Amino acid sequence: MEINSFFFQKRLIFLFLLFFPSLVGAEVAKLPLYGKGNYVAFSDLKTILPELSTKLKKFTRVGAIFTPQGTIHFRIGSSFYTLDGKIQKVPKAILKKEEEVYLPLDLVEAVFLNLISYDVRYQFKEGELWVLLPKETVPKRNLAVKAIIIDAGHGGKDPGTSDPTGYFEKEVSLGVARYTYLYLRKYYPEIRVEMVRKDDRFVELEDRSKFANQVLRDTRDVIFISFHCNASLSDKAAGFEVYYLSQSPSTEAARETALLENRYIGKNKNPVVSQIQSQMLSSVTQRRSKKLADAVANQYEKGLSPEIPSRGVKKADFSVLRGSLMPAVLVEMGYLTNPEESKRLRDKSFQKKIARSVIKGIHEYASSKD
Repeated sequence: MEINSFFFQKRLIFLFLLFFPSLVGAEVAKLPLYGKGNYVAFSDLKTILPELSTKLKKFTRVGAIFTPQGTIHFRIGSSFYTLDGKIQKVPKAILKKEEEVYLPLDLVEAVFLNLISYDVRYQFKEGELWVLLPKETVPKRNLAVKAIIIDAGHGGKDPGTSDPTGYFEKEVSLGVARYTYLYLRKYYPEIRVEMVRKDDRFVELEDRSKFANQVLRDTRDVIFISFHCNASLSDKAAGFEVYYLSQSPSTEAARETALLENRYIGKNKNPVVSQIQSQMLSSVTQRRSKKLADAVANQYEKGLSPEIPSRGVKKADFSVLRGSLMPAVLVEMGYLTNPEESKRLRDKSFQKKIARSVIKGIHEYASSKD
């Protein structure tokens, strides 16, 4: 086992350098975090990203951060900002003390994902923000999809959540995954399609990522879709959510959902794998993951609402997404603890509708610009 682990480490390091060659020899910039680790000073951020510009109207306290890539508008003291005309909410408000503007971590992440053209790899550590800046321009192009990894959540000894009748999440996720696989094979024969599990068996979360990364080694332009069902103490909770990876969850509920899905992390988790895969997030991969999440959520809502309403696109630290080196999303298809949604999620015809909607979302993503 130790020999296999060693060779897997070497293979993973090779993958990492293959897809992020500009990071070789790059230095880590370390910025201090303020306000109990919740804020980055804009002046510190500008020292490592000199292309960032800002303006602030003194009396209205309305400001903007901009580059040729785009503009983020905000107001001091508010926890909202706008990007591309859409209003976004962050858990913490933007602050100003004397002449310094302090950005909450979620807004710093939005800057990396939306205003910087090249790949920025970063990590929020205790008291510091670590950043790698290779400054490689990412050319604008259509987002090609040449391979799709379909992950049916849970399985085997890990049943996931269940409805009051004992119908398990692992059965719903496998049913939808199978239909997605069959439809993709039928309508997109030129695309490589792989399933993490094809039957009721248990697969470690880190092994799911390992499988996806092995496909990435052989085929560029891979995406990863993981299917799950949600649960709540209230049988009134309803709706679907689409998640992408982030160290800073959208909400406390998003953090709790990730904790629930991360329960079966292997006891012998490889520290080298963890270091390479999870510590530094890629802004380009994360941006593409968000685009994929937005597209899937859009088509899911068109195809399945109001039977299953939308709870929106969210971000959280899911282990199955953290280990994957390609655009990846996790779909919480609905609440098994809600009697009406559980009835729909168990229905094979409805599972087919979910599969078709997700495939339309993939098509929307692949047709959009990076």
